Amino acid sequence: MSSPTTRDRTCDQCSFRKVKCDRQYPCSKCKALSFTCSYDKPRRKKGPTGKRIGLLRSERPTQPWQQQLTAVVPTNESSPPTDGFGLTYFPSDPRTPLSLICPTPPQDPAFNLSSFSVSSYLPVVSYPSQSLESISADLALLQPSPSTVTWPTLATDEEINSLINAYFSRIEKFLPLINKSTFLSRLHANEHTRNIHFGSLVLTMCAFTLLQPVMKQDDSETNETRVFKERMQTAQSMISAAVSMRDSDATFAENPTLDSVLMSFFLFSCFFNCQMHHAAWFRLQEAVTLAEIMGLQGKRDGWKEVLSDDEREQRMRVYWVLAVTERAYALQRHHSLIRTSASTGKATSVLAQNLFFSLSAAGLDTMVELYKVVDAELIDCWNGRCATADGRCTKMSAERAINMHKMVANAYNHDMLDPGCPLNETQRADLAISQQWLHNRLWQLCLSHGVLNVDSATATDHRELSLTYACDIAQKTIEICRSLAMESMEVHGIGIMEKLYDIASSVVGLISCFPWIEGQRNRDLQPSDREILNQYIAILATFRGGQHPYLLPLMTEITSLPSPA
Repeated sequence: MSSPTTRDRTCDQCSFRKVKCDRQYPCSKCKALSFTCSYDKPRRKKGPTGKRIGLLRSERPTQPWQQQLTAVVPTNESSPPTDGFGLTYFPSDPRTPLSLICPTPPQDPAFNLSSFSVSSYLPVVSYPSQSLESISADLALLQPSPSTVTWPTLATDEEINSLINAYFSRIEKFLPLINKSTFLSRLHANEHTRNIHFGSLVLTMCAFTLLQPVMKQDDSETNETRVFKERMQTAQSMISAAVSMRDSDATFAENPTLDSVLMSFFLFSCFFNCQMHHAAWFRLQEAVTLAEIMGLQGKRDGWKEVLSDDEREQRMRVYWVLAVTERAYALQRHHSLIRTSASTGKATSVLAQNLFFSLSAAGLDTMVELYKVVDAELIDCWNGRCATADGRCTKMSAERAINMHKMVANAYNHDMLDPGCPLNETQRADLAISQQWLHNRLWQLCLSHGVLNVDSATATDHRELSLTYACDIAQKTIEICRSLAMESMEVHGIGIMEKLYDIASSVVGLISCFPWIEGQRNRDLQPSDREILNQYIAILATFRGGQHPYLLPLMTEITSLPSPA
């Protein structure tokens, strides 16, 4: 039997900080940091309630792939549940995969993948009599000839042109990866029907455009159920065709092209939008690996001298986008950094200033500066896996935390932009919200490492090290969102809503574990922390009409807060 001072679970404060608790009352961690140790927070019940089980059984479709689509696509026959505000939501946890595009629905009979069968290209190899040259010649047979490349009938010229135009009109502003004129020239020359790597790139770009909140440029289209479901199925078919096309060349990774790198990156983007994070991480690492083989980071001797200025700049631009994306995604999904490394200089130091990427150069350079704070040395600390000595991590200190906050703050200033700044509102939305999200993650890092000043009576010269800094970040982020058009945030997809959810959720957890904070702050604070949280609900409800997995969990967390004293 447990002693009266021993509890059977982690205390509220250690649970919020995500650190190991000795389950005493008070526990040693709370005593060391002068926290008020408590075990008041109610436990969450696991699994659905009896009513939900009956509802799930009554709505379960007959086909497995229909079951996955029904979980995320509203239909006329069975409308999704609504909350008290009349908002439609997805009944899922923000970490639950939406599985929009897998597994594959019944194949369109008009689309035949038989021409991509790898088995039809396998050579007859006899060992051990063949020489190395002979084996290499046989392996070359694995590469399909132009005559074997079949463009899927589902992707009409009209459909492709519409989606590609939508990509370049909106998405290209924050993903400066492709030379528009060169790409369109190749497309109009029908290279995608002869080159499987360019063809698969075209298809994944179109699928990504469908899965982003940027639709085909047709005013007659709306977000009706039928249109939404058709977009998802079209994107799925394009992804399946693109993967089959590229995989028909079993040796594509031996001498990868930039088309292959970009195709893997757009696959990552598609899976990320569908909340399929294991598949997304795999494709992102595939893109990074192919880029490493190509030497996009400039480590391969001689390639810079043989390329044109446009080609050289595009390769470096792709590498920097991969480096930033890997850092952001590793931080979001608790992965380790593998290959890409931040340079001590700016990205523009190796890029020409008057080429086709010049308009977006400042935005990418600033994003690189922001994410330099996420390095391989501390990534395990960020993700809660740091090595400890005597129960404490020796890598993180107050001085280091202050310097990291300064690095993030100095990379970008949303309030003091030069009127002649080349950044457009789409770029500024991504930069400003990413900056505040990094401040929030730094605050969480300091909280878990015991670096924050938790004594409200003790003044500090560094606001970043106060316990209530998470509330300041949340208020600043709301001010930024009010200065931006929703369209400028929507174009970045579901990722930007996840960052807003993380920022708001930190405030909810803080108030839940330290109720005295709310009463102390709200005496002279306008608006109050709860009013700020309600503004987050309004933003998340407006984004895609609330059709995403972050609105309902945040509403549930906020309504579960205790009444203010």
